[in-house]
Amino acid sequence: MKIRVEEKSLELAMVKAAGKLGITQSKLCYKILSRNAGFLGLFGKKVCIEAWASLAGGHSGEDGMESTELPDQLKEDLRQFLAQLCAKMCGEKIVVQASLEGERLAFDICDETLANQIAKNPKLAEALEHLLRKKPRHIKSELPFRIFVDANKVRMKKEMELITMAKDLSDKVFENQKPIVLNYQSPYDRKIIHMALDQDRRVYTKSIGVGHNRKLMILPSKEAHA
Repeated sequence: MKIRVEEKSLELAMVKAAGKLGITQSKLCYKILSRNAGFLGLFGKKVCIEAWASLAGGHSGEDGMESTELPDQLKEDLRQFLAQLCAKMCGEKIVVQASLEGERLAFDICDETLANQIAKNPKLAEALEHLLRKKPRHIKSELPFRIFVDANKVRMKKEMELITMAKDLSDKVFENQKPIVLNYQSPYDRKIIHMALDQDRRVYTKSIGVGHNRKLMILPSKEAHA
């Protein structure tokens, strides 16, 4: 079965498509049908994909051809590039590991100092991710995988904590039928909670406020309560 999904980014379209098909993103095949950059590249941006489940269990890119991993050379080039950036930041050689985890290419920086810095300021990891996305300029289209930078797995641990917390709060919201407001300033944290509860039909999430006052609400679903 093939479905069409339209979202604001390729990543969100992949998440939504996998949810509709009832599969993990590692088993998702897709083909980009259209892209709309929106006004000034900011407003009204849309990506439309055609998606289906992979019979072989592999992942596919824009051309719909299945593959189980990114080209080894590209993965190694990005790993070395990140290692060089970290070495310049720390003044010494830094070991960086790379692995393909479902829909994202994950890099783990093996350094305690950088791990502490990223734990305190996640924007450092986001800045490194931005540089890695811009590195392969020979690729004319958007990478079919999300770049994820971690250090001693501090962000991965934080993700698991957020997912566990989100599921616990979902139970409370459903049981009490009262919304809960979460004051998470990091857009990344809010996104993890959104995605963790995306398939939970008992509740739904909603962002409120603007700027530094941005908050996330978990609300009971009227359909689930009926």
